[in-house]
Amino acid sequence: MGWLSIAGVIALGAASVGCDSDETGTGGAGNGGSAGAGVGGGGTGGVAPAGEIAGPVTRYDYVFDTEALTADTVVTVDVQSPGGDCVALESAIEVGAVTWNGEPAVSATAADGVLQACGAAVFPGELAVGASAVVPKKKYYGLDVGYSRKKDMAGGDFSYLLSWVEGCDYFGPCDDDPGTVAEMHFEVKHPAGLPVLCAGARTEGETSTRCDIEGTLAPTYSAVAWASDPLWEKKSFANINGVEWVFYEVPGGKLASSLDPAMMSQFFGWMVARFGPFPYGKELRFAGGPTAWLGFEHPANILLREKLDALQTDYVDTMAHVTMHEVTHQWAGDRTTIASAGDFVWKEAMAEYLPYVFEDETLGGEVAAATRAYWDGISLQAKHFPRPTDEPLPHVSQFYGDVYGPGPMVLFLQLEALIGRAAVLDGIEAFLGPAGGRSVAELAAALSKAAGVDLGPYFDAWVFGAGVPEWPTLKVETQSVGGFEEVTVTQVNPSGKLYGCVVEVEVQGATSSVLAKIDFGVAPTSASASAVVTLNEPVVATVLDPQHKLIARNAAVPLKAPTPRPVWIF
Repeated sequence: MGWLSIAGVIALGAASVGCDSDETGTGGAGNGGSAGAGVGGGGTGGVAPAGEIAGPVTRYDYVFDTEALTADTVVTVDVQSPGGDCVALESAIEVGAVTWNGEPAVSATAADGVLQACGAAVFPGELAVGASAVVPKKKYYGLDVGYSRKKDMAGGDFSYLLSWVEGCDYFGPCDDDPGTVAEMHFEVKHPAGLPVLCAGARTEGETSTRCDIEGTLAPTYSAVAWASDPLWEKKSFANINGVEWVFYEVPGGKLASSLDPAMMSQFFGWMVARFGPFPYGKELRFAGGPTAWLGFEHPANILLREKLDALQTDYVDTMAHVTMHEVTHQWAGDRTTIASAGDFVWKEAMAEYLPYVFEDETLGGEVAAATRAYWDGISLQAKHFPRPTDEPLPHVSQFYGDVYGPGPMVLFLQLEALIGRAAVLDGIEAFLGPAGGRSVAELAAALSKAAGVDLGPYFDAWVFGAGVPEWPTLKVETQSVGGFEEVTVTQVNPSGKLYGCVVEVEVQGATSSVLAKIDFGVAPTSASASAVVTLNEPVVATVLDPQHKLIARNAAVPLKAPTPRPVWIF
């Protein structure tokens, strides 16, 4: 919701949650007390007004119990003028022991996924609303979202609690808007000696582990989480740019040993040089577990699939690429987060594109070419635009898998040919400068400013849209003209829409070939564009987009549904 207002709450009916259950849910209210309540807003004299309270959530205090599976939450609201006596928070589960500035709430009712709590009227200032709950033993969307307990590769019990986008209300009251960031404090109670990890700066205790996020704030979608495994062993990896990289793996785990410290040091240094110091302290933890995702970017606390080192994917070095992807998210997705669920694409696209640039400039063309080929290969099967505008907007669980190929292709890679890589990187740097929630529209503006070109028509064609993307269909023709070959590309799109792009065509002779680049510009006004190349022999064939730099269909190839390819999610 961003700013809390009863009138502005969007109901999240239980029927719309769309979950699957690995274990039987327990539901019900917990018995735990409130954690670390804030102080009620100080008045300026007189009687505070009754009515709804508006204001952002600025702080969360959580107490989790790994054995009882309870969650005690205190949400601190920055009450805006004129104040009030009721507030609304999302909560997809039943809660109890609702408090209002440390005292029992006057009333607390829940309906359609919203908790409405009321108490003594408060002036502008801080309001702390607390509640207790039992965490359901459920996973949602067939992913790691919710709470799960699985056997790890060594036979230990791996436990994982994860909120994800618009999912913090699975564990109690919160503002589940992914575009808001807040101060976060976690206390996780656990059996003696159990290794427990959570987001932020970590303080380990015998039966309790604390994690705190202060200064640089974080969104609930990635920060509200904890994981544990009794078999985890702590391994130091490297100190890179003053940040200690640490791995937690079970016996037999090979995640850390499969990474090259020199490569990771070079990549991390490259990120720091362009985007500033690591946002979340002096320690970056990695842990292996039997997760659905290949990785997840909790601030300062990255979870990786435990056998990622042995997984065969389309990337040349899966372990290195996924690690760089999740590290990128610390800046792009955590410190600066998505403005809304609909803007999900930019954070994943950025976490793919920046490692790709590093691969291309540091690891060699073959590594980068494989990454491009994968993106291109999965793009035509996307069922949603990169930034969907459907009304109503589908839940993020329905379209998140469609962003991993089209996202980096249309937001960044295809723009390299139009405005240059330097402008793309400068635009990303400017976009990530402000912390907090940012939209795809703001990214378009940042890239436009960096390039000195209005990219609005390009984004309108490629990025924003409802339904299934059309993508351009291209017809290639060649003609010999005075010893040269004129290569003409025509967009034969059923909709008649024209897509700004640069089209590469490999023109082949019997013994040689040449690459033609046909530039439609950012905002084409003609369906056809041409380029002239020199080929000292007759043309025998043409290859459209040989280097996988453009999402397009070849008009010469019969239209058919692409063979589904696996989309790696992380």
